[in-house]
Amino acid sequence: DGVAVKDVYKALTMSARTQVENEPNYSYVTARLLLQDLYREAIDGLSIDFDLAKQPVDELYPICFREYIKKGIAHDLLHPNLKDFDLKKLSEALLPERDFQFTYLGLQTLYDRYFIHIDGTRIELPQIFFMRVAMGLAHCEGDAERDNRAIEFYNLLSSFDYMSSTPTLFNSGTQRPQLSSCFLTTVPDDLDGIYGAIKANALLSKYAGGIGNDWTPVRAIGAHIKGTNGKSL
Repeated sequence: DGVAVKDVYKALTMSARTQVENEPNYSYVTARLLLQDLYREAIDGLSIDFDLAKQPVDELYPICFREYIKKGIAHDLLHPNLKDFDLKKLSEALLPERDFQFTYLGLQTLYDRYFIHIDGTRIELPQIFFMRVAMGLAHCEGDAERDNRAIEFYNLLSSFDYMSSTPTLFNSGTQRPQLSSCFLTTVPDDLDGIYGAIKANALLSKYAGGIGNDWTPVRAIGAHIKGTNGKSL
């Protein structure tokens, strides 16, 4: 008595998770329980009047999608150019049944690391997540093709036939659309170059870029430094 519904679902999820090692299908059971928790969290985060006990998830997604775009832009989490899309057309292209493809580990990873949130409350559902990424990728396609390309990208991603790398999943459609995974740099043999490279690494890492540095030009330990007549450390 007195336990909140969301806490009941968390307890169920944790209990089901312990059974995965005994029966692999529990991974899907646990994912379904986590989905119910996520749906409720998004409903609260988007301030939507929706009763999951009486209304199907098919009806939830279009409502959530429109409110998500509006609220995400208002909180500077999404890029304003997402309003250029035909949001009604895109909301109708969402396929809620694809939520059931997730195993527990996959969905929990998205929940913990990828879904957009406001003060810790997730406002992004799995299919909206894929559509947000697709919209960010398709915006440059031009007015005539923008919506169709977004749906095409969405279908590839949500079916798991193709998956973008982490920076794209993090940043596509947001205010910081850095989509690349890997950056290779060469570090010059001077203080400005060395510390400039460290700063560049920090900025690239901030938006999920992976970094490889070529330190070949930098002199070895014990090499002579002409400017100070000392030795390199």
